Amino acid sequence: MSKIKNIEFLRTILLFSILMLHIFKCAAWSFAPMFPDIHLYQVLEDAFAKGNNGVEGFFIIAGFLLAVTFKNSTSVVNFIKKKYIRLVPPIAFAAILCFGGWLLNIMYFKLIPNIVTILLLNQFGICWTVSSNPVLWFTSALFAGLFVYFCLLKFIPQKYNKYLIIFLVILGYSILEFLQHGSFARPLKNYYFIFNIGFLRAIGGIGLGCLTGIFYKEYFTKIQGFLPVLKQKIVINLTEILLISFIIWWLMFPHSSINNIVFVIAFAVLFIMFVIKKGFLSNFFDNEICVLLGRYQYSIYVVHYPVFKVFNIGVWKNYPDIVTAHPVLAVLITMFLIVIFGIFSYHFVEVPCADYLTSKFLPEKSGIKENK
Repeated sequence: MSKIKNIEFLRTILLFSILMLHIFKCAAWSFAPMFPDIHLYQVLEDAFAKGNNGVEGFFIIAGFLLAVTFKNSTSVVNFIKKKYIRLVPPIAFAAILCFGGWLLNIMYFKLIPNIVTILLLNQFGICWTVSSNPVLWFTSALFAGLFVYFCLLKFIPQKYNKYLIIFLVILGYSILEFLQHGSFARPLKNYYFIFNIGFLRAIGGIGLGCLTGIFYKEYFTKIQGFLPVLKQKIVINLTEILLISFIIWWLMFPHSSINNIVFVIAFAVLFIMFVIKKGFLSNFFDNEICVLLGRYQYSIYVVHYPVFKVFNIGVWKNYPDIVTAHPVLAVLITMFLIVIFGIFSYHFVEVPCADYLTSKFLPEKSGIKENK
């Protein structure tokens, strides 16, 4: 089964929308609240207000990759080892950055919450604690959701597991609908000390991706052999264009409140079309450039919060005249630093740590450059 490269293009869009949301809207030290007189920042704050839904796409993609790469021979212990080796090193590096921010009197830093976050337990089922890097609710919920579905695939007979996954997807999204009436905001919030919004999003999205992956594996030969005729090609191409336009509009342009399930359904359909690769766009973005973009995404996501917060409070807050005079340049410099730290984390933390830890704890593997 060949690598599906266009997935990285979709993840790039999702990551960009999340970064822009945090840069302009997420806290009092984001650009828009810090500089309320700069009209551009207010416009961009409104434009990326729905960027948080990019996480839904990440969950769906992760669930798909779990299903298509699943091997029943993998033990639960080895699965946990692989995920820790893959996810933890950049998180530990980000914690060091947060500690540096604390030394500069810019960020708070409490040891226990950060250790729990490094162990991927901060949002395992419910939100137990919040570290100096709150966006890492996602990594813990991702790990917890993947663990649930890995155990389901491993221990539930194949003829039943699809039905159980469908049940969990419906259950997760139904509880979200009941608790927040179609909004996926406030991922850290626990309702009734039982239902955590972030974990429910993971259960719904990862499950939906798992279903896609299971059916993709079952019908792979038929999918590969399907050659659409002209009318079918036209329909497929138009559908891809409409769906990707809708996704970009949702994530990057202001719009009134719409039930977030609409985004989940639209992205899931677009993702399926990209996976089967029968349209122009899904083939056009199936290239090595997209793979290169995808290489750094995880590290950029993990480190962006402390880098952005330290720089905004430590530099731009002290030199507001520069931002006022050059609002676009200030944003570009901030984005550049986030990307640079992400690239550094990938090359000097994520990859070498993964290789070393794999050789120590998973000696049968030769590196761990797998998808999340």
